[in-house]
Amino acid sequence: MCHLRPIVTFLLLTTLVACSGSKSFSKKATKLEVAGLHAEAADMYLQAVQRNRKNVDAKIGLKKTGQMLLDDKLSDFFQNMAMGTNKGQAVAAYLDATRYRDLVGRLGVVLDIPDHYRTDFERVKGEHLVDLYDQGQALMAKQDFRAAEQVFAQIAKLEPNYKDASSLQAVAYLEPLYRAGAADLQAGRFRKAYEELGRVVEKDPGYKDASALRQEALTKGQYTVAVLPFTSNNKRTDITARVQAMAMTALVETRDPFLKVVDRENIDRILEEQRLGLSGVVDEQTAVRVGNLIGAQAVLMGNVIDLREEAGQLRRSTKDGFESYRVQQLNKETGEKYFVTKYKPARYSEYFQENKVSLSFSYRLVSLETGEVLASQLLERSTEDHMYYASYEGNAQQLLPARNGQVDLADRARRDLRDLLAAPREMKSIATLSADLVRTAASVMATDIQSELSGRLP
Repeated sequence: MCHLRPIVTFLLLTTLVACSGSKSFSKKATKLEVAGLHAEAADMYLQAVQRNRKNVDAKIGLKKTGQMLLDDKLSDFFQNMAMGTNKGQAVAAYLDATRYRDLVGRLGVVLDIPDHYRTDFERVKGEHLVDLYDQGQALMAKQDFRAAEQVFAQIAKLEPNYKDASSLQAVAYLEPLYRAGAADLQAGRFRKAYEELGRVVEKDPGYKDASALRQEALTKGQYTVAVLPFTSNNKRTDITARVQAMAMTALVETRDPFLKVVDRENIDRILEEQRLGLSGVVDEQTAVRVGNLIGAQAVLMGNVIDLREEAGQLRRSTKDGFESYRVQQLNKETGEKYFVTKYKPARYSEYFQENKVSLSFSYRLVSLETGEVLASQLLERSTEDHMYYASYEGNAQQLLPARNGQVDLADRARRDLRDLLAAPREMKSIATLSADLVRTAASVMATDIQSELSGRLP
């Protein structure tokens, strides 16, 4: 139970602070009330009750001054209503009064709004809604959709199911987007049209012909890239196929709807139908011919220059150290027993192994419309992983490093040895490193291509 004492103490202190603050606010509120400043007093009483709902004096003060403040707010409502010049201000004043009443009510203090104020409010609100509705329709007629949307939003806030205000608000939001999307589609700005019409479809899938226009923008603006069989400077066809597969995956994962990638299966099928094979180095003339057969606007060609995979050998070295132990001794003068730390020579082993992979890879994205090289880059990447740890057959907790044949008691030396003893004894395999490296290179290539094409598609 002892562990509960700090928590209980903290809670008691928190309660005492809250109660103390509540009394302080209550005292200030009393002074303000005596001075005739009932609005300021009501605010102080409110804060006092919020800090301590058991403060009875503060609740009594809030009941009195809060009702006076509420009456002031209702008076503002009545004056605006009587003037009849701005029904919106009258409605806002009444809603402000009800919000204050509800705030105080949640603290257990009940304030009163006479029924006739509610009757007057409903009448004024109805007249105000009519005015807003007429104003919104007039703005729609002028095609000032943004202003109309704001007006219908006010209606929805006051009366969510008022006539067809909610549907008109939706139209006021959707129509500008729809018109902008249709105009951009007509002007050949397909990507922009797709985004604008997409916002329309997201809000209302059945709005006019927005879905059909959005699909038209995608169809007309889509850019098809055929990934031709990659080549390699070495005889390892598995590496070439792996790099090509990762490249296609990276292009697809850009999730750009305007970038369409023709997969290897379709390319092979078309080449077989046309009795055209691709082996060895693919030149640009052949690429153009194949790309045209596939219906692509550009072809991607890649060449794996080199992929080196160096699996390191596990190297072991023996190190000198010391193992500490304690010896009990007797003080002959006092007869007291005590312990002395001593060190005995020890030997432990350190292990190190490192795997490395490096990749050289080039690619070219060639336009079939102009013959222009749209994107080209030589990617050279490398990665490595290693394990470096120590092993000791004795009591590893008592093992200390040696320096010049003596025990090294320096904190850093001891910490470094403990880290080695606890270090991981595994590392990434060559296959994992190779896959990660190819994936990274392919991702860089895909980002470059996607950026180039998105700049060409307005």
